[in-house]
Amino acid sequence: MIDAGRGLDDLGRFFDDMLADISPARRRLVARKIGQQLRRSNLARIAANEEPDGGAMEPRKDRGDKRLRRRKMFRRLRYARHMTIKPSNEGVELRFRGGSNRISSDHHFGRNSYVGKTKAGDTIRTRYPRRQLLGFNNDDIDGMTDKLLAWLDRD
Repeated sequence: MIDAGRGLDDLGRFFDDMLADISPARRRLVARKIGQQLRRSNLARIAANEEPDGGAMEPRKDRGDKRLRRRKMFRRLRYARHMTIKPSNEGVELRFRGGSNRISSDHHFGRNSYVGKTKAGDTIRTRYPRRQLLGFNNDDIDGMTDKLLAWLDRD
């Protein structure tokens, strides 16, 4: 994975220079296309239980129930309808929508969260291991650059 601080600054300056001559509507269109590409790559990684750096996510905790061992993590989060793209003149934002946002942020940041209730009615909470769901790697940056250059060649 790239150094997030320096890599994003360099990439941002590169894109800013290239997009300076494009109209705001055209920038939003390019941002939407880049967001769609990022959404596809992030959802593919979530389905494969891989983090953006290529490492495996920490597996589910074994609860002794044979059915749960067969279930994959993030069965519903890996569908595009749970992730929204918000393009703007300055960039693009990806986020999970609705109830998916709480579940994904609990896993992404490794938070304590509500799991259920006991038969006695007590609340069960657990700390989820940190599993990075959203991010990008060098392949994503290459794809974004290729997409941007293709749109610039059309002008």
